[in-house]
Amino acid sequence: MKQKQNIGIVMALIIIIILLVLFYANACSNATPAPAPATTAAEASPANTAEIKAEVLSNVNLRSGPGTNYAVVGSVPANSKVTVIGRTEDGKWLRVKSDAAEQVWVTADAALIKIEQSLLNSLPVVEAPALPYDVNNPKVNDVLNKIPLVLHNAQSFTCASHGGLNNLIISLQEGNVMGPHAGDFVMGQDNVLFKYTGGSLALIRENPVARFEGGAETLPFDKAMQLFQNGEIVWTGTFGQSPGRGVTGCDPAMK
Repeated sequence: MKQKQNIGIVMALIIIIILLVLFYANACSNATPAPAPATTAAEASPANTAEIKAEVLSNVNLRSGPGTNYAVVGSVPANSKVTVIGRTEDGKWLRVKSDAAEQVWVTADAALIKIEQSLLNSLPVVEAPALPYDVNNPKVNDVLNKIPLVLHNAQSFTCASHGGLNNLIISLQEGNVMGPHAGDFVMGQDNVLFKYTGGSLALIRENPVARFEGGAETLPFDKAMQLFQNGEIVWTGTFGQSPGRGVTGCDPAMK
């Protein structure tokens, strides 16, 4: 009798266990799955890393800031492209990518530069840099807008500007060296020249082995303009001086 009771208890336990398993299995199958984590728009779309390009329609100057009162630090030939990374608030000037100068700008004039309006509008507005020199200083103004300049070639000179660095008639190439048509730019006991290197103009000594303070081979353009402004670099020539460096027609004042 006792054995039959034990068998009954075991059977009852087995039935209870089976019922519990079935109950939990049914509960799990009807449970609502947890929602997947929401994906933000930024996660759904890859970051927009495409560079914005502008097409150069005609030779244009590169400047150290957004305006013609900023110095020319280089040039870009027609039928080339520049990478644009910013703009002025009115969209009239574009900041372009450069490995050399801290800021390099080009006009957004539609006759010279082609860029889609939607891309132009998407560019960040960049504040214009403060000029570290006074463009109205007579000595600075002479260098920027008046002194005829020549390109130093291996065995000769060719005219680079009839009147200052802001009015170049050549498209600068890496390694180009320029100086005054007449006289010299003198700093201390040495002559100095402008060299186009790494995408911008820099000051070098005419003596190829000479160096500036601290062993520097070049001085930045802004520093050069400060030296002209302070009278630490002087121009020893005069307008209309003959024979100059023998480039006919380079100095409009020559008769």
